Amino acid sequence: MGLFKQKEAGAIGFAVVDVETTGLYPSTDRIVEIAVVHLNANAEITGQFCTLINPGRDVGPTHHHGITAAEVHNAPTFAAAAESVWELLAGRVLVAHNVAFDARFLDAEFNRCGASLPPPPVMCTMRLASHYLSGLPARNLPACCAAAGVTLSQHHSALCDAQAAAALFSCYRAAHREIPGSWMQALVQAACIPWLPQPASAAGFAPVTRQEQSLRRAGERPPLAALVDRLPRGSSGDIDTYLGLLDRILEDRIVSAGELRTLSGLATELGLARDAAERAHREYLHHVSCAAWRDGHVTDAERADLLQVARLLNVPDTEALMILEDMRHASGHHASLAQSLRPGDRVVFTGDMDMPRSEIESLATAAGLVVSTSVSAKTALVVAADPYSQSGKAKSAQKLGVRMVTEQVFLYLLDHMQLAMEQPTPIGQ
Repeated sequence: MGLFKQKEAGAIGFAVVDVETTGLYPSTDRIVEIAVVHLNANAEITGQFCTLINPGRDVGPTHHHGITAAEVHNAPTFAAAAESVWELLAGRVLVAHNVAFDARFLDAEFNRCGASLPPPPVMCTMRLASHYLSGLPARNLPACCAAAGVTLSQHHSALCDAQAAAALFSCYRAAHREIPGSWMQALVQAACIPWLPQPASAAGFAPVTRQEQSLRRAGERPPLAALVDRLPRGSSGDIDTYLGLLDRILEDRIVSAGELRTLSGLATELGLARDAAERAHREYLHHVSCAAWRDGHVTDAERADLLQVARLLNVPDTEALMILEDMRHASGHHASLAQSLRPGDRVVFTGDMDMPRSEIESLATAAGLVVSTSVSAKTALVVAADPYSQSGKAKSAQKLGVRMVTEQVFLYLLDHMQLAMEQPTPIGQ
């Protein structure tokens, strides 16, 4: 959802704002999504805006706001969006649910762009709730919306939260026959505040929403589909060698342009034909499925990981899930194709994992790995919650060429270490 279709010249009104952030501290954390809903002086919606923001660092608690590093990978920075956001706020009363939080983050982001957020009048739907809503069990947004009969469709989506806060504010306005004097005073004051200097303009700014990113990903052709299409028909070729490279490439669940060229070159060198490549891709899914069943059950995270790999390999979800089910009672355990970890190897974790950080670090330590807090040339592995992470650790790993894998791949590698340690040592060794 982009900029408003029309800007009301000289109009006064309210700007209801919501931001999703990487954390709680404006000095170090960043905005990852911002939404602005315009209300006129009578608290009626006149327009809305929303965009994801690339924070230039890790996205923080994805489990909280639902935003992944992949979604912000090609989103605009705040600096790129700053002029547009500034114009949407200028001359209006700033409204939010817990407005102090949003205002502090906006001010910090504008400061990084060389501008200071003027002190506009603010109104807080959370603070006003006790005056307009009775019997509140809490004053958070879901509780206030429930008390006011306002729909909150997706909490911690910036646009949904801003729309809900705007609807709450409209409910408060409906309690009065005329606009309260204090509200009108705030509107007049906001219209008179000079918003200068404003951030420098950024050419080519285009907002990017969650919905647009989902549609883009759904419409993207899987990276290995074109590779298979280029291969000659037939079933010849060295599948094992191809599988070995494929496994190293898919460890981080991303196929970069460079990796695709390398894999394509190997397929040509091996004389790999189309049927053989498709068989190799399904064999790789068997490998992932077998690893998922190692402990006798498959978690939601493991199932999601399998479907992610299937999408990269251009295998339909239904077929991938059938492969997963077929491997439930498979005899034996497929050895991991990936390079094994060894006791004493240094590992670094970055991002918000599905498993609590303390728990996954304990598993690593119990396996004889050394958990480190920083990446160096001595680091054997960086485990990233999201392969698109822009955290300092992920950037260091990429710069130093340190191997980076996802959480699920790391757990598979731990299983492989455990199996290796359980194998009896041959007599005479």
